Amino acid sequence: MADFAISAVIRKAVDIAGDLIVEESSRLHWLPEDIRWLERQMRHIQACMDDAEAKKITNPQVATLIKDIRELAYDVEDIFDTFLPEIKSHSASGLLKRTINILPYNRICSKFSREIEKIKRRVQGIDEARRNFGVEDITAGVDQYNVDPRTTTLHFDDPIIVGFDQDIQYLMSKLERDRFVSIVGMPGLGKTTFAKKVFKAIKDGFDCSASVSVSQQVNIKGLLEDIATQIGLEKAKQEKNLEVNLYSFLQRKRYLLFLDDVWHTEAWDRLKEYFPVDSESEPFDYPTSWELFSKLIMPSGELENIGKQIVEKCAGVPLAIVVIAGMLRERGMNESGWDDVLKSIGQDASDKCSQILGLSYMDLPIALKPCFLYLGNFPEDYEFSASRLIRLWIAEKFVQGVGAREPEDVGEDYLSKLDARNLIQVVNRGHGGRVKKFRVHDLLQNLCVNMGRETDFLETVDHLQSSSADRVRRFSIHHNSIVGDDALNFNMRKIQIASEDLYLPTEIGSLSCLNYLELNSEWFLVIPWSIQNLINLQTLDLRKCFVVKLPIGIWKMQRLRHLYLGCYINGAHKCEFYYCLMQLWHRQVQVSLPNIQTLAIEIGFGLPPCMLLKFANLRKLWLGEVTPEIMEVLCRQEPISKKLEALHCSSNGFCMSTTVSLAQYSRLMKLKINGVYAPQPFELPHSLIKVTLNKTNLVGDSMETLKNLPKLMILELNFDSFNGSIMDCSGADSFPKLEVLQLYFLVNLEELVEGEGEDRGMPKLRQVDIKACCKLRNIPQRLQLLQMTN
Repeated sequence: MADFAISAVIRKAVDIAGDLIVEESSRLHWLPEDIRWLERQMRHIQACMDDAEAKKITNPQVATLIKDIRELAYDVEDIFDTFLPEIKSHSASGLLKRTINILPYNRICSKFSREIEKIKRRVQGIDEARRNFGVEDITAGVDQYNVDPRTTTLHFDDPIIVGFDQDIQYLMSKLERDRFVSIVGMPGLGKTTFAKKVFKAIKDGFDCSASVSVSQQVNIKGLLEDIATQIGLEKAKQEKNLEVNLYSFLQRKRYLLFLDDVWHTEAWDRLKEYFPVDSESEPFDYPTSWELFSKLIMPSGELENIGKQIVEKCAGVPLAIVVIAGMLRERGMNESGWDDVLKSIGQDASDKCSQILGLSYMDLPIALKPCFLYLGNFPEDYEFSASRLIRLWIAEKFVQGVGAREPEDVGEDYLSKLDARNLIQVVNRGHGGRVKKFRVHDLLQNLCVNMGRETDFLETVDHLQSSSADRVRRFSIHHNSIVGDDALNFNMRKIQIASEDLYLPTEIGSLSCLNYLELNSEWFLVIPWSIQNLINLQTLDLRKCFVVKLPIGIWKMQRLRHLYLGCYINGAHKCEFYYCLMQLWHRQVQVSLPNIQTLAIEIGFGLPPCMLLKFANLRKLWLGEVTPEIMEVLCRQEPISKKLEALHCSSNGFCMSTTVSLAQYSRLMKLKINGVYAPQPFELPHSLIKVTLNKTNLVGDSMETLKNLPKLMILELNFDSFNGSIMDCSGADSFPKLEVLQLYFLVNLEELVEGEGEDRGMPKLRQVDIKACCKLRNIPQRLQLLQMTN
């Protein structure tokens, strides 16, 4: 991690040198040149890191040198973050304020000067040690990993199953006879993949089913609640005598339960009525291992010979085979690259799986290593939201924009690369194959934690030692562990808060380096005025809070990129929050959010409509309770943002006097409209991939607009969104890319037409979901079969 720590300092030094203006008469007139000197030295050290990593294996002193370099980079970053905000603040102040604060400012300058001199001496010492150990500059420093956005990734969301044919049949026969079957074995053998495949294949043959992950830290109550919800136990019976009611409910059912990742006897003791020990999973034999490898990557010629040697070293562990295949895929069909991987695995026969997983981490490009290790901040079996994780990466400065591409786009590329290397397990994909939700295998999560701890990148409370606490960069609390006083005496880089009764003190405004703030509170929350002092804040997420009062200052936060406000507002407090927004009207506040990418507000009717014209870089907009005036602004000929990709507008119901025209948003991919009626069909852009309409009262002619959308893949029409009696989807060019059709509560719909022969529409349709369309009688046979299949 020393290489990335250095990259972070280089980027920060470049930013500071470009932004910082120091008066010639100031005690810090030398500062810009010293920062540039530090940048040059850090680039020189970075260029030697590859040679240092290679030599640390045989020379323990080089390993110590790498640790010293990493600590130096962390300390430089801390010095920048500690002193420069105060220096910038003083420089930006008026003459009177600067005069009053001259003594404190001089003390800051003196201390900063001493710290810079210490850093200079350490840099010189490291450079001397580097030469003594023969560590050479063998490559140019690279601080950004460029990803070709056109690169395609193979997606294996439907698990590849090999070597289990007989086991599947055996397990299915066991499930016919026995109440419970267990699958046990060492980690990485593919137990979960195998069981998921069987579970999906047979669950429809049971009255009810549930799938839960137990994990190392067992939460019995949580497991039972999750199972009860999935099998359909009434809410009232879940709240009282849950275990008795659950047992009674299952006695009357033919049920299927899949409990994954069981580690300890505590879970066994509480749930053993479901778990007779019966079968044991074993490593693959060589033919089965090669079959799996060949399905993931197709070697030929000399590569096939090298591939077979690599597979043999995987010792039959499926996880090792999958990860090594992902690593080889990144190298392409290159013989020398494959041979390097073979040699890297080594001859040691012990724990090949861990060795290969460690190799997969070391093989990552510099920019991807911190992104991968960051996954260790989250609990075992955690389901990641890709968009939230990317926002966290950006806040941590792991991801930077490249040219005209935004950091969010680059972050998606990074995640796709981890996917291509089989280092994540995708749970759900969005349009275009984008990863939406994913998990990380237990062994890979452990690798993240162990590597993060080794490099002081992160720490978990159950392993934190007070002797090393001052070096920790990120601190993660899992499983409600108790934190001692000694463990809190260090420089935490980030704090996330979840509390029933949350109070934010005004002192939060002093956290000048804070760039991501997410709050979760079940009580009424007042955001202090000082939040506007968080000059580096990029994400403010209050979706899970009862927000009552909001300072006007948030509308002037220059670096804010993602703002989520008030999804939990109701009653009198909605009025109070509305009053906060109304101040934007009365005080004529000048909105300045030049970098805003995402804006989500529950109470849209409190916003001045013209305010939307201030967000030229907006990419995602969610507005609740919109007004006709807001819709009129959105439907203007000139778009509020040419970059808008997702739009969600909801209201309590009103009729537009003009056409809902959104065709001007040429990059819009996702559209959801609820409660907006229009006398004429919507005008929509051809870029749309997903459309969801609720309570829009469209008539027959509107289908002509929808069916001619060339990229539309998902169409959801719900709750009187369509009021016609006949829905005509016929035509050779109708819905050319549509894959998913959902029709809910269309009470006037009587007939669904798809056409016949060459006139049949929706050629790529694969999923149909129709519910509560009470008058619908005529459904084409193909659509009926698709609905039954789903």
